[in-house]
Amino acid sequence: MRKFYLMFLALFAMALTANAGTKVLYSQDFETAIDAAAAGWASPNVPGGLSIGSDEYGKFFQFSPGNTNDRSAHLLWGESLVKDAGVTAYTVKFDFCFYAFGNNHVTSEIALMSDETTCTNKPNGNFKNNSTNCLFDLSEASSNTASATDRTFIINGDEGSTANLTQGIWYTVTLVVDTEAKTVDYNVCSLTGDAVASGIYEFPEDCNPWATGIYYLAGRYWNVGQFDKISIEAEVEGDIANVPSASLTGVNNAQRVYTINFMEGETLHVSFNGSEETVSYDDCEGVYVWSNNPNYDPSNEGLITDACNGGTLNIWTTIGDATSEVVAIEVENTIIPVVTATVDVVDVLEGYAKTYKITADNSTIPLSPQLFFNAEFIGDDGTHIQKNDLTNGATIELPSKGTLTITTQAFGYAEVSTTVENNIAYKQSKVIDFAHMTAAEITAAGFSEDGNVTGKFATYGRLFGYDASTYNAEDDTYTGTFVYSEIPQFTKLASEWETTENNVIVGDLAFTAVCPVNVHIFQGVGINLEGMKGDDMSGSWISSLYMTVNGATENDIIKVSSMGNYGSTSLHPVVNSLDEYIASNNCPVTAVLKGTDQISLYRVSDLIGCITVYSPENTGTGINNVESVESSEDAPIYTISGVRANKNNLKSGFYVQKGRTFIVK
Repeated sequence: MRKFYLMFLALFAMALTANAGTKVLYSQDFETAIDAAAAGWASPNVPGGLSIGSDEYGKFFQFSPGNTNDRSAHLLWGESLVKDAGVTAYTVKFDFCFYAFGNNHVTSEIALMSDETTCTNKPNGNFKNNSTNCLFDLSEASSNTASATDRTFIINGDEGSTANLTQGIWYTVTLVVDTEAKTVDYNVCSLTGDAVASGIYEFPEDCNPWATGIYYLAGRYWNVGQFDKISIEAEVEGDIANVPSASLTGVNNAQRVYTINFMEGETLHVSFNGSEETVSYDDCEGVYVWSNNPNYDPSNEGLITDACNGGTLNIWTTIGDATSEVVAIEVENTIIPVVTATVDVVDVLEGYAKTYKITADNSTIPLSPQLFFNAEFIGDDGTHIQKNDLTNGATIELPSKGTLTITTQAFGYAEVSTTVENNIAYKQSKVIDFAHMTAAEITAAGFSEDGNVTGKFATYGRLFGYDASTYNAEDDTYTGTFVYSEIPQFTKLASEWETTENNVIVGDLAFTAVCPVNVHIFQGVGINLEGMKGDDMSGSWISSLYMTVNGATENDIIKVSSMGNYGSTSLHPVVNSLDEYIASNNCPVTAVLKGTDQISLYRVSDLIGCITVYSPENTGTGINNVESVESSEDAPIYTISGVRANKNNLKSGFYVQKGRTFIVK
C-alpha cells in the first residue's frame, strides 16, 4: 500500500538521493500540479480519464478510462531533455500502482518510450509491439485471468523474465540507461523495499537510447493506473546544487506543515519572515519538515489553536561553490474552508418526495482531506430528519416540502453549509414504458415481429427473478429462480429511420439525429440498439445514440430506468412466477435529468426499460444557498489521534471537539 512510502522515506532516502555531481534533469511529484494536462499527461481518446488524485500521503497522476476498450495515456518530456545534457548514462525512476486492473482484458502495459510519435499515431495498443524504441516494458501476460488481483507481467518481451504485481500496491521502478553499452539496468520493488524483478536488458541496436516519456495502456474495463515521483537524473562533472522540492503535507487550522526534499551532499537553506536556518543532509537524510507554527509538535494530532505565522518561505541549496535557484512559497495561516456539497436529485416521486445524492469534490482543497456531511431536513409539516457523518455519495430521502441543510466538514478545516429548498411538487406527466408495451403497441410504433432474442440477453440468463417458494430462512437466500430467456423481439430496421422526421421512437420520444442502426424492443425488457450500421449490420460501429422527449422543458425532470452488460445490472425481484417477473419493473433508475437533457443509450449490451417525465405542479426556488458557518455544538468529534469518531457511540477515552479536549468515562 502507498502508506509504506512515508514510513520508509527517511530510511531509504527516496527523495532523489544521490552523490554530489548528480543533476536532476526532470522531477514531478504532482504536489503542485494544477491538473493532469498541465503536468504533461495526455490521452488521445479519453482525456476525461486523466486526473490528479490524492490520498493522505500526497498527490499523484491517475488514468481511469472507465467503461471503455483498451485506452492509453502518455507523458512526454522529449528526447532533447536527456540527449542535450551531454551524458552517456542516466537514471529514470518512477512509482506506479495498478489501483484496479481491467476486468475484461488482460492487456495493461507500462513502457519507457524513446519515441515521441507512436503513442499518438498508434494509441490504445501495446507500445512494444508497435515500436522498437522501447527502453523498458511491463506487459500483462495473456495467461492472466480478468478477475485476478495478482497478475504476471512480462518484462521487455521476454517471457522468461516476469514480475508479479498486486492490485492496489505501489511499486518503484529504477532504470539506469547506458547509451554506449545499449543496456538498461532495471529494478522493480515495492515501496517497502521488497524485490519484485531486476536484471539487465540489452535493447536493440536501432533503438533510440534517449528516453522521451512514459506510456500507459489500460486494459478494459474500469482499469485505474496511478503514477508518482517521476524523476530523471545523471552524473555530471563539478558541483551541482539542485533545486529543493517542497510539498504541503499538513493542514490543521492555521498550521501548515511542509516536507522539503534535497539531495545528499547539499546544504538546505530555509528563510521565513527574516529568520534563516541551514540544514545539513546528515541531519535529516534529505527530508526536512518545516512548519509555520512556532510551537510545532509533530506528535500533536489534535486540533491546533496556536497562533501561526503567514509569509514567504524561501528555500535553496548549496554545495561547494554552487547555489541553486530559490524556491519561494507563500505560506498562509488562514483556516481553509472545505467545499460546499453538490446536492443532486437522483429519484423523484409525485408530490414533494425526492431522493437527493450528496457529493463534494475534495480535489481543490489542499491535501484533499476526507469529507463528512451532516444533513438536516426540517419539513413544513413538522418532519425532522437528521443524518450525521455521511460520506461522499450518500443519499437522503425527503418525504415532504421543507428545507435541507448540508454541512461539509473535515478535520482541521472550516466547515461550510449549503441549503436546498425542497419546495417544488411534481406530477407524472409522461411515461414511455418500453418494458411493458403490448405486441400491438409495439407494432403500432413501427416495429415488426422478429422471432425471439437469440443473443446474450437470452443466453447469459441474467434476466431473472427469485422464486419466492424456495426461500431458505437459515441463510436468508433463495435457491430457485425464474429466468426470462424466451424473449419476443421486435425490430425497426436502419433503413426505416431515413430522415429526422422519422426519428420518433414512441410517443414524444425521438432520436436527435438519423438513426443508422437497427433498433429492437425486447418485450418485457426494453429498447436496444444494434452496434453496426445498416440493415445487414455491414457498416461501421456506433457508440451511443441520443434521444430527447419532445415538449419537455428544463423545469421537467426525466427519470431513466435502464440496465447494462446484457442484464447483469437488472433488478431481481422475489416473485411467484415468470409472468410476475416480466410484469415487474426490472430496470433500476440510472439517471435523473432535466427535461431538455439528452438521454444516452449505449449499443448492444445496454437497454432502456422506461422513461418517465415529471412536471412541476407549482413554482419554487430550489436554490442552493451557500454560506460558511462557525463551529457549533454539532461540530465533529475526533479521537486524540485525529480519527473522526461517531458522536452517537463514544467509547471511554479522550476526545477533541472544536479544539478542546474532553473525556468520556
